[in-house]
Amino acid sequence: MNYMIRILILFIIMTTQSRAESDLTLPEKVFNTIVEKIAEITSLGGEEKTSSDRAAQNQADKATSEEKSTKKSAAAKKDKANSTKKVETKPLPEIAIGSKDAPVVMIDYSSLSCGHCAEFHTHILPKIKEKYIDEGQLRVIFRDYPGDQVSLKAHQLAWCKGEIKYLDFLKIIYENQEKWLLDPDPIAALKSIALKNGITGKQFEACLKNNELLDQIISMRLEGQKKYNITATPTIIINAKIYQKALSMDEIDDIMKPLLASSKK
Repeated sequence: MNYMIRILILFIIMTTQSRAESDLTLPEKVFNTIVEKIAEITSLGGEEKTSSDRAAQNQADKATSEEKSTKKSAAAKKDKANSTKKVETKPLPEIAIGSKDAPVVMIDYSSLSCGHCAEFHTHILPKIKEKYIDEGQLRVIFRDYPGDQVSLKAHQLAWCKGEIKYLDFLKIIYENQEKWLLDPDPIAALKSIALKNGITGKQFEACLKNNELLDQIISMRLEGQKKYNITATPTIIINAKIYQKALSMDEIDDIMKPLLASSKK
């Protein structure tokens, strides 16, 4: 029999004997509480566990505790691995004009706040297009290389309508560079450009808050810096040769002539 039940029953018996000898009565409330306690203990199992039962239970409890600890440790390691795992940024689509089979390839790293870049894009590039790109001799690839926070916002705007409209917005932003860049509030000026060219205010704000797009632009910049050791914009790479300056049309001609001659051999 359970040890606690024995004690409680003994207590009732002794108290009953005391009542007979000294005429002292056990308060009814206390008595009922004792009886209820006995019934509670009895309903929980009745007979006392043996020492072997207790040992088995302790062993089971220990095994359960160790299992929980192991699972907790494994979960912690998994969380740590997930937190340290490098999340790769999906690259931006390649924006290019000209034939994929062109013998000469030009890569243009430019910043939308760069004056020399604006000069190259608005005045030199149209001539290059007419003379070399349209003739299938040159392919030009455009890469973002923002030089500051303001130009970063401008590059985000250029991507606001996706790759289909990227070059259109690049042209618009460069053509209006002085207007928005010299404005007391250049971001508001960029928003004005967006509103005039089919982008709503809500879409503009969404573009500027697009962290994935931000990471992609920065990733493109870092890749260019690492691969070509870029120190200035524009940086122009023509068939793997690096030119860290804005090239004039005469300089382009001088570069293109031997490359085209070589490709015909």
